[in-house]
Amino acid sequence: MTTESKVVLITGATSGIGKATAELLASKGYRVFGTSRDLTGKSGNGYELLQLDVSSDESVAACVKAVAERTGGRIDVVHNNAGTGIIGAAEEVTPDEALRLFQINFFGVMRMTNAVLPLMRERKAGTVINMSSSGGVAALPFAAFYCATKFALEGYTEALRHELRPFNIAAVIVAPGPVSTPAGDKAMRAVRHIPDYADRRKKADALAVEHIRKGMDPRRVAETVLKVVKADWPSPRYTIGLQSRATNLAHGLMPSGTFEAAVRWGVGLG
Repeated sequence: MTTESKVVLITGATSGIGKATAELLASKGYRVFGTSRDLTGKSGNGYELLQLDVSSDESVAACVKAVAERTGGRIDVVHNNAGTGIIGAAEEVTPDEALRLFQINFFGVMRMTNAVLPLMRERKAGTVINMSSSGGVAALPFAAFYCATKFALEGYTEALRHELRPFNIAAVIVAPGPVSTPAGDKAMRAVRHIPDYADRRKKADALAVEHIRKGMDPRRVAETVLKVVKADWPSPRYTIGLQSRATNLAHGLMPSGTFEAAVRWGVGLG
């Protein structure tokens, strides 16, 4: 097969980053499969759309099996893009709410990766692309569990990269700053409300949604994913946008207390 005919599986491909990436890669000649939890009224523009719930072992197995049956057992790239958030003070979020978030953002990535790795190991080739963010480096107030999933994802991907290198399989983090998607409006909210947090929570919620709405075009992220897919051996981590790059740099250079003060100032809670 030519490079352009690589098989790419993208989770969460009916809006935002996933949709932009699926459309871009399909336009470049890659064979792209996208997924959505609910296919009702949805279709892929140049790519095939499959049903998938990343929080379900059975759904993940069925999705990967469907792709393998169509491609002769070939999946060259999995882009673990599906994800969400929860807004609320750490004390307000229940264990069940936190677990629901981890089932999507972290264990969903683990399920998908484990499902495709046997196919990649057999061919001694492949790329696993996991979506983090600046929240995988800096913990943000009122987004503790979203950031916790991304911190976990960063560590998981780093270890995975070491383990998979002998099989010529790359594990990569893509970490953009705010991207203009429906994610802020669709994020979960903690059901429990503690009055002591109300004013700051409301401010943090509004600011997070505003930053996402005014974020970068998802196609910028898609272009980076294309760069990863085309690379002979991709870099471990790709930051996108000034905010993500600045967060990375400041985290490495600033004293921890100064960095935390800068984070509070940056989210309007200084």
